[in-house]
Amino acid sequence: MNRHHRLACLLLIAISGAWFRDALAQSAGDVNGSLLRTTIEKYVKAKDSKTRFTYLELVHTQNYNEKGKKTVDYTELFDVTYIADLQFARLLEVDGKALKGRALEAEQKRYDDAVRDRSALDGFARAKIQHQKMLDAGVSLGDLITEYRTSAVDHATKDDCNCVVIDLVPISSDAKRTYRVWIDPGTNEIRRVDFDQLADSGDVLRGGTSTQTFEYLDDVPLPVHSHFDGNAALNNKMVRIVADHTYSRYRKFSVTTTILPVAPGEKQ
Repeated sequence: MNRHHRLACLLLIAISGAWFRDALAQSAGDVNGSLLRTTIEKYVKAKDSKTRFTYLELVHTQNYNEKGKKTVDYTELFDVTYIADLQFARLLEVDGKALKGRALEAEQKRYDDAVRDRSALDGFARAKIQHQKMLDAGVSLGDLITEYRTSAVDHATKDDCNCVVIDLVPISSDAKRTYRVWIDPGTNEIRRVDFDQLADSGDVLRGGTSTQTFEYLDDVPLPVHSHFDGNAALNNKMVRIVADHTYSRYRKFSVTTTILPVAPGEKQ
């Protein structure tokens, strides 16, 4: 998976990670603290659900250099599934064309390598990998303390939702983002999350903005679309990245596959 897609994925992990738990700690004394707390608790519980989904993810990436010239513009279509209980994004198409030739062989090798590598992992090793992904995204479980307070509460119509809109601003100078959250008060569901990047975080530089919208299937929050527009440090250069992720064809993942290691010399 190329670095642009990896960076975009880490941004999405950051959206759906620490802020939910950070907000839990600060919400008790706010006017809408009860709504915020209930909604976040529902979200966190749903994200820990055993119900899982496979889906298609269409990624449109555009890069601009410091002079504003577009240097990259392409799309990638991924089939996101599971191998040994870990998510795997298998590349299907680039710029609307199915992989073929060497590109298809390379992607098949990446898939086969993942099957082989993950077959040797126990539950602890898989959990460690998931934890490392969170750390790579700048989300540390040790840093989940009181970081935000509610600065404003508003109402806005989104699709069929008369949403309560809550702004969260950091109390600590160490916080990297401010957030705006759209909540459906009738169902206690998060429908949209925006953030503004206040400070550099890894490769992501300050000044960027992001929006992510959600739908719910079996009470599980699933992303529908995300948009990021901001600067990042790539190859020792500052690059403006505009990335759109569109998610579709959610399918409940109900098949369990046991992957057994193959001893050297055995036929697969």
